[in-house]
Amino acid sequence: MSCCGESASCGDRDLVRSRAALVIWCIPAALVFLGIFWAQARGTLWIPSFIVMGLACLFNARRCGRLHCHITGPLFLLAALVTLLDALAIVRVAWPWILVPAVTGTALGYGLERIRGLYVSR
Repeated sequence: MSCCGESASCGDRDLVRSRAALVIWCIPAALVFLGIFWAQARGTLWIPSFIVMGLACLFNARRCGRLHCHITGPLFLLAALVTLLDALAIVRVAWPWILVPAVTGTALGYGLERIRGLYVSR
């Protein structure tokens, strides 16, 4: 039996492999990249972008068991929270301390998929 049950394969349920991935991850990632260079709009760009990507990853991890989504979902939501706390001046965090862990965690998640496989078995 596949990780998704007999009715559908994991790959068929994986949003990363769908056209929706452009809207769900690529556009928010581009906005995060833009925020690197546009400091005044960084919070406005990063908070919703990280929330969208994080929630989409958690949904995808639940939907198909994509391994890297189990890592990046919580990581992106944490990045959104830290960005929010910084934007509200509750804590001061230099932007690289938010972005570098998010990018590194994403890269590690994809690397882990190459070692262990794309999907977590249930």
